[in-house]
Amino acid sequence: MKINRIFLTLVVTFGFLLSCTHTVGKTGNKEKKIENINNPVIGKWVRIGHTGPISLEFKENGLVAIDFGNDQTIDATSKYEIKNDTISFIDIEGKMCQGIGVYKVFQNEYYISFDLLDDNCNGRIKSTMGFWTSPNFQDNLDELDKEILNMEKPILYLNRARIYMAIGNSKQAKPDLDNYLLHNTTDARAYINRAGTKFPDDMQGALLDCNKAIELQPADKNAYFLRGLALYELGEKEKACENFSKAIELGFSILRIAEEQRCSEFWDKEKNK
Repeated sequence: MKINRIFLTLVVTFGFLLSCTHTVGKTGNKEKKIENINNPVIGKWVRIGHTGPISLEFKENGLVAIDFGNDQTIDATSKYEIKNDTISFIDIEGKMCQGIGVYKVFQNEYYISFDLLDDNCNGRIKSTMGFWTSPNFQDNLDELDKEILNMEKPILYLNRARIYMAIGNSKQAKPDLDNYLLHNTTDARAYINRAGTKFPDDMQGALLDCNKAIELQPADKNAYFLRGLALYELGEKEKACENFSKAIELGFSILRIAEEQRCSEFWDKEKNK
């Protein structure tokens, strides 16, 4: 099965998707919301995808340095501002996008994640959205391996899965998500995460996970987006475009441009009703 889509990198690179406020870190505390500039977001975070590694280094002066090869060079610089659990990016140097990108941000001991709220820049979305982990991710994986051997807490599987997603290893993330979801059947975001690990080989499985996520959280734009991708690959193009439309309605506005060529026939038909 061949998938040739603008946003597939969001699926396969990030394991699609994103953290939620009900997950917890290794201490058993609720995942920390980002509240001000003096918080653990400061420092270096890395991700490994199909285009190679990338790092973000958040500094106390309100700047974030972007290294697209994680080779110790600064390729772009953005200003960032945090308010409550929202972060805004304004590119100022290097590869830049017009306007501001706004994301919801979550962080715990193992990873940080950015969920799109408002951004019309395709490049910034693909280079920002999703999971990131600390540069010493192998140490964290080793620690989680030992903790899971000693006590099979479901949250440990979820934390390990999201590190795997940050480093582009969806095959190892999936069994951890399976284990987590056996014990936490109402975590919509985890179903979305697992759906992403099923691309491109198990579209029916991805569809089932998206359906479950939407049943649990009907206003999650990411679930509709991912369900649209799965439906498209299953040949249900009109239903796919209906799901993309729902994702746009819920805030995934850039899909209107990204999917215009594939969905114009169906969207035009809807407009003319």
